[in-house]
Amino acid sequence: MSDYIYRLQDVCKEYGERSVLRVDTLKIKRGEVFAVVGPSGAGKSTLLRLLNFLEPPSSGRIRFLDVEFSANQPMPLQHRRRVTTVFQRPVLLNRSVLANVAYGLNLRGRRKANDEIAGALEQVGLQHLIRQRARTLSGGEAQRVALARAIVLQPDVLLLDEPTANLDPYNVGLIEQIVTDLNRERGTTLV
Repeated sequence: MSDYIYRLQDVCKEYGERSVLRVDTLKIKRGEVFAVVGPSGAGKSTLLRLLNFLEPPSSGRIRFLDVEFSANQPMPLQHRRRVTTVFQRPVLLNRSVLANVAYGLNLRGRRKANDEIAGALEQVGLQHLIRQRARTLSGGEAQRVALARAIVLQPDVLLLDEPTANLDPYNVGLIEQIVTDLNRERGTTLV
């Protein structure tokens, strides 16, 4: 098996006549912390959508764990489940913190995972809010719930689409430490 979790070759993404992303070659190693930087409109979020298999490339090849993903070749479900994303603005259910963190597990048929949920909430420092409604959380708390929801899935890859962009310095520091620990302790690839 390859040391690379992702390999992209001649990838292009177009919307209509407009080319929004062009990647000649990109390789990301397992366990790597890989930063995607560029100005607004450069295609960073589009790249993350491709890496999470939410959209196929218009042309070119994306290989994940040596399995190809292209416009004609969808990524198998068992591989798609190994990647998750935390977005800039957390999207939470209007339910409890517990229900929000459990959501992805429920979709995967893992309904009795209270220890894993408690562990993920402990990692993000919110175990004391497990019964609180999501709509009552601060922006930083909501983002940490979204991060716990990703952590509990134990992904091989965690895609981070500017998750600290609208947060205060305290929450920025917390989230940076949490994802650093996730990479160091579990070997999770961070993009």
